[in-house]
Amino acid sequence: HGIEVNVTEDKKLCLYADLMLKFSVSYEIADNKSRTVLFALPENATSDGSKCDPKNSILKLNFGAGNSWSVNFIPSVNSYQADQITFSYNLSDTNFFPDSSSNETITVSQNASIKDVEMDTCYSCKSKEVISADQVNMTLWNVLIQAFVTNGSKSENSKCRCRHAECFSHSSTSDNNETCLLLHTDFILLNSSELVLVSDEMTITFTFVNVIFNESSTNLSLWETNVGSSYMCNKEQNATISERLNLYTFNLRVQPFGVKKGVFSTAYECSLDDPSILIPIIVGAALAGLILIVVIAYLIGRRKTHAGYQTL
Repeated sequence: HGIEVNVTEDKKLCLYADLMLKFSVSYEIADNKSRTVLFALPENATSDGSKCDPKNSILKLNFGAGNSWSVNFIPSVNSYQADQITFSYNLSDTNFFPDSSSNETITVSQNASIKDVEMDTCYSCKSKEVISADQVNMTLWNVLIQAFVTNGSKSENSKCRCRHAECFSHSSTSDNNETCLLLHTDFILLNSSELVLVSDEMTITFTFVNVIFNESSTNLSLWETNVGSSYMCNKEQNATISERLNLYTFNLRVQPFGVKKGVFSTAYECSLDDPSILIPIIVGAALAGLILIVVIAYLIGRRKTHAGYQTL
């Protein structure tokens, strides 16, 4: 569930927010080990410290023992934008950071991507956006925000829209400052010995053992497309590399050759993403069924014909 916030001034709405937010925080525990916790913004977070000002508005969400997340908004002539996102977390709060070897409160800040939003309109985005800072990942989605509300009520203007269609992470390989390989895909990277999932009802801890092994294959045929084009497949694919290793990918896009200006070329979509491939399958199945019915009817007809004669 998300959290909805109405910040008022003189009993009139001046800042509105409805969003979903989760955190990933890495910190040190005993024996020089590292732990990563994942948790969502609690539904009982408060908006104390939020304020509206003609030159600077702040949305601040407080939770736990001294933890807070805030966004600073600034206006321009006909628009506004989020200037900075700040997250302060108290490592002595054992509900969110169990077994931390530190009791300090850490503050991280990062620039926001909410820009050039017209006055008296909302910023809206359903897609997930990951904001990374030192040892922290903040994931925002299902966001609806309006700062500098002028008439005391949230805008219903149809211009409320997502400023970025999707938020993907890219990795690239370069040679002589020229991009020669582009890739983005969903993946999970764990570089700590423990992963902790925290909710209101339970806490689940995964402990990982560092095991290194090498597997390879010289007989693979994956992600085929023309040179100068990219390959894209949003559905999950499974490739068997060896008896001990299977490679699962989804939301994949890759281009190993002919990359120009560091961007993907026209994509060849995999058959799993193409709904039109179902049409010949359905037609083929229907024809096979029709042929089977004709054959059965023919055999039944022949049997009845033979039954009409007697041996002399």
